[in-house]
Amino acid sequence: MTLDLLTEIYSSFEPFQPPSKEAYVDCQEVRGGWEVVRELGRKITRSKKPTCQLYSGHRGVGKSTELLRLKEYLEQQKYFVVYFAADDEDIEPQDAEYADILFACTRHLVEAIDLQNHNPLLDWMKNRWESLQDLALTEVSFEGLNLEGQIAQFAKITANLRATPDKRRELRQKINANTPSLVEALNDFIKEAEKSLDITCRGIVMIADNLDRIAETKEEATPSNYDEIYLNRSEILRGLACHVIYTVPIAMVYSGRATQLEDNYEKTNILPMVMVQNPDGTVNSNGLSKLREIICRRLEAIDSRLTQTMDGSVAGLDLPAVFDSPDTLNQLCIMSGGHARNLMQMIRIAVNWTDELPITAEAVQRAIAETRETYLNTIQEHQWEILADVYCKKHANNNEQCLRLLLTRCLLEYRYYDDKGNLKRWYNVHPLIEEIEQFQATVAKIRQSSS
Repeated sequence: MTLDLLTEIYSSFEPFQPPSKEAYVDCQEVRGGWEVVRELGRKITRSKKPTCQLYSGHRGVGKSTELLRLKEYLEQQKYFVVYFAADDEDIEPQDAEYADILFACTRHLVEAIDLQNHNPLLDWMKNRWESLQDLALTEVSFEGLNLEGQIAQFAKITANLRATPDKRRELRQKINANTPSLVEALNDFIKEAEKSLDITCRGIVMIADNLDRIAETKEEATPSNYDEIYLNRSEILRGLACHVIYTVPIAMVYSGRATQLEDNYEKTNILPMVMVQNPDGTVNSNGLSKLREIICRRLEAIDSRLTQTMDGSVAGLDLPAVFDSPDTLNQLCIMSGGHARNLMQMIRIAVNWTDELPITAEAVQRAIAETRETYLNTIQEHQWEILADVYCKKHANNNEQCLRLLLTRCLLEYRYYDDKGNLKRWYNVHPLIEEIEQFQATVAKIRQSSS
């Protein structure tokens, strides 16, 4: 039984997949009050016009989980939601530009909504088939295809767009040349689609997830792809005739371009980290409780009785304890820094160091050590002093050096409301870094020089 349970536990903590609906944990009280319905959903439900919102956060903090919860909420509010994770089959994250995103939105709209009569997007494709069919790698006549076959051509083109760099450049050139007509066709399609949907439908919402995984590229004397996508093309991104949420790389939000983004889209919404520590270094009991609950919910999905054995066996159950003690479980949660993906990854490593349950303190320490090694490899020599300074002051300067450390999660940002209702931000090094010798030596040096 133990081996089967270890396999199930390992699989349940997949770090790159959002949890099931049953495993969702509401963390707003330890995320500075951030809650997806209030932050993103109400701007949609309370607006009489189409909205366009940007949404960001550190990789692995739980953005997709919250977007899927938003999707469920909006569907309950009678919206038709088209959600897609853009890096699955639509874009190549290491080489993505505006045209790729526009065509991905086009593809998912036409696949999600079945217009049997007049379909402006198929008309757009038909009128340009002579120049586009080589991108779909087909010799067939567009007019000779049935409706499903015509729609499938969008998938073929986006698949080839991702797989073939030369085709990517060619398609981008063709889409850029036809951008006004494609956006017009998209908006005509949206209007036709809204007429065809249930009379109670309040509108269409498109959610383009995982665009934050796009890498920034820049050629000499040209704007970066980030600038081209989110700034130079903002009018078109905002110009769709439906509600849209785009994820955006956090490197854009933590940069001099933040004010431009806000001018073009209003304020970017950022999902905060779970606050597992307080600024004075003590454990935040609410944050720790939420991380334990995240683990509980995933174990419950395997066997509801496992939560009774999570940190100690219970008499009368034929299941072993999952962890050998509450301290072992708490250590795992605290060392994640409140970062969900780090927590998932460390649990999986600990499971791999376990031959039979329970997961021991030694196995968890192995997981901590292996994950710490990744951070040690990330930190450059000149960054130790910056990290130590932030650790001592719980404040990060708004400069390129601190930005780099925030993007690599060597520095973590937390938010909370004080007793007067003021939103506070504070910073700390990732807990995994605190026990690294170079870091401890640098902290001691700073404290000695200031005493």
